[in-house]
Formats: sequence, C-alpha cells, structure tokens
Amino acid sequence: MKIYMGTSYGSIHIRSTDTEEIVEIVKRLAAQEKLKFLISPCINGWISVYSSEEGQNPTVIKAIAQQFSGHLINLILYHDDFFYYEYYRSHQLINAYSSDPEYFGPISREEKSRLTGKPEVFADLLAELPNNQTTIEEIAELLTVASEEEREEIYQRSLEILKNLESGANHADLSELPRDEVFQAAKQFSDFAKLFNISNASTCYEYLQNDEDEKIERWSEFVHIPDPSIELAQKQREKARRDRVLTELNIAGILLVTVSIGLVFDF
Repeated sequence: MKIYMGTSYGSIHIRSTDTEEIVEIVKRLAAQEKLKFLISPCINGWISVYSSEEGQNPTVIKAIAQQFSGHLINLILYHDDFFYYEYYRSHQLINAYSSDPEYFGPISREEKSRLTGKPEVFADLLAELPNNQTTIEEIAELLTVASEEEREEIYQRSLEILKNLESGANHADLSELPRDEVFQAAKQFSDFAKLFNISNASTCYEYLQNDEDEKIERWSEFVHIPDPSIELAQKQREKARRDRVLTELNIAGILLVTVSIGLVFDF
C-alpha cells in the first residue's frame, strides 16, 4: 500500500505585462470567493497568480478567464500523484490534460479523451515566446505517461532498493532510485512550466505564506490580496469594538470578569 503523501501545487500563469489589470481582476474575485491571493510581477512575459486552498479551487481560473482574453495556463500537481493543466484563450477553455484521468474513479471514454492533452493548440502561444525553442513534438513527448503496469513496476523496484538500504546495503544504492520515474507527475509539472518559460511554478499560496520563498524569483515584488494592512486594520477595529462592549458591560455591573479559555489535552 502506498502511504506517501506528496506535494501539492497550484497556480495560474497569465500571458500579460499589465500587472495592474490582473491585480484589479483578482481583487474582485477575492471579494466574491473569500479567497486570498499572491500575484507575482511580470517575469518572462508571465504574471503568476497563487490562490489559497493550494491553488486547487477550480472556480478561480474560470473567473479570471471570463475577464481576461489572452493566454492563461492553470498548473496543478496533486500529491505528486498526477499533473493537471487547463489552457484558456479568448475566454474559452481550449485544452485540459491529466496525467491520470481516472485518479478519482472511472470516467467516460469521451471525458478521458478530453483529458489526454492536445499539444498542437499551443502553436500560437509558442510563437509569442521570445527566444523559445520549444516544439509541439516536445510537448507531446512530455505528456506521454507510463502505463499503470509500468508505474507499478517502477514503484516495486524503488521499494526493493529502499528495503536493501534499510538492511544495511551500500548507500550508493540511493543513486539507483528512479526518482524521475516514481514521481513522474512532479517532473512533468516542472518540465511543462520550463517549456513555456514559466518561473516560480513549483509552489503555492500556503508554501509562500509559510516563508518557503528562498528560491522564488523577485519575491519582494509579490502583491498580496487582500492588502494585509487592510485585514489588520479590520481585526483591530473588531477587537476595539469587543473591548468597548466588554467595558460597557463591566461598568453596568453585568459582566464581573472575563476568562480566557485555552485547549487542554490530557494524554
């Protein structure tokens, strides 16, 4: 039984240089959906949007695409198990892909076909990328995944190597672990982003908020929505209101004492 719980990433990459336009779109969306966002500056012609909930909320890309007519790519990695993308252009979903379409259960043949990916739809986008040598053939090769039988064989081979290590085998055996094959979805995710010159793909809102930003390009220029200072001001106003009510109750003799209750765990 596989017990490894891998990494989950989710982010939307918008082909634009107009950061202000994207910020305004996301501000409206944040208010509607009660989500939080981080927005990158324009890097290599892409503005990246990271939403809370690890970027896994399917409504975000649809909402942004309704207001932005250019190229948008939604990149998702789910627990290192499967790689998923959606590509929007002219307000329409042009193509979607899943490296494991039936991960959550059986689907129809039509739906499975829809999620196989169509590399040719990226021709116009590739033509816009400066100094980019990526070909349709390279994208097609990247989207080709091993069969379930092949993946299981790789997994069992990795288990055997790890068991040998646990029993005292030479640690040089670590070099034999087929990491890129075991975590093929994670490799697909990062390699796909590289094919389109997309930076800072291998992260998500929660990772960035937890100070995992050492390798993030131009991190100091990221914009948080809603503005943290506004959130702080709202919390301070709410605290002041509560304090005022408690004071009035105390003066009136209705409230004698306030007690802070913490959680106690007895093991």
